[in-house]
This record gives sequence, C-alpha cells and structure tokens, in this order.
Amino acid sequence: MKKRKITPTKLQKRAAAILRDNPEKSLAWAMKKAGYKPSTSRHPGKNFLALKGTAVAVDQWREALRGSGLDESLLIRKYKEWIDATKIKSSLTEPDKVVPDYETQLKVKDDIRRDLGLPTEKEPAPQVSVNLVQLIKKQKGEYGI
Repeated sequence: MKKRKITPTKLQKRAAAILRDNPEKSLAWAMKKAGYKPSTSRHPGKNFLALKGTAVAVDQWREALRGSGLDESLLIRKYKEWIDATKIKSSLTEPDKVVPDYETQLKVKDDIRRDLGLPTEKEPAPQVSVNLVQLIKKQKGEYGI
C-alpha cells in the first residue's frame, strides 16, 4: 500500500504564519484571520491542531528556521542571556554598578515558560478533576480492594 504524502492546506499554512507573526493572539483568532469559518475556528484543537497537515506545516517552518541557523542551541544561549540579563546603573555620586535587568527578565518569562510547556500567569495549569467514584471502582477491580 502506497503512503500518501501529507501536505498542509493553504489555510493551514496561512493560519500558522499568522500565529507565528502574532504569538500573543489566540489560535482561534489566527484561524479566523486566515479564512476559516467562525464555526470551524471555535474548535481549534479538533479542527486545526489535530490535523496532520498542521503538523507538517509546523515541521516545515522548523526546518526553515534551522536552515537559517536558528536552532535549539542558539535559542538556549538566548534564553540564558535573557534570564541573566543585566544593565549598568549609573550614579553621579557612586561608581557605576552592574545590576539585574528585571524588566528584560520579566518580559521573556512567560514566553520561555510557554516554550517549555510550563504554566504561565496568563495561561495557568489546566485544572484536572478526578471522579473519585470511578477511581475507586477501577482500583477495586485492579487490586481486589
């Protein structure tokens, strides 16, 4: 059986590019801006992220970045630079001092956390609810409790 090559659609490519250029916007917004129907863009997980064409579009973008010299090692160096950012504090009465640049560090904090898959202030960790009755029934079956 011959495998069919998966290619992203024009809409998938356009939505990925719009999201890349506007990372602070939502995926649903990017989908609408790209031309998806409002009803389709209301469910981006099912109608965009879960599609193989989207994964191919993201992989193509990653490869383009790597080809330009932007790779993981460069990003790691930049992350370290941003996390450890300093500035020179000048004073007329005291010698200049190197101090932490908290403004720069705070600006990239949420971006780095998001890239690492950690919760941010804007996007807290999802709340997981556990149905205790189902859990107890499962454990009774598995462990004979």
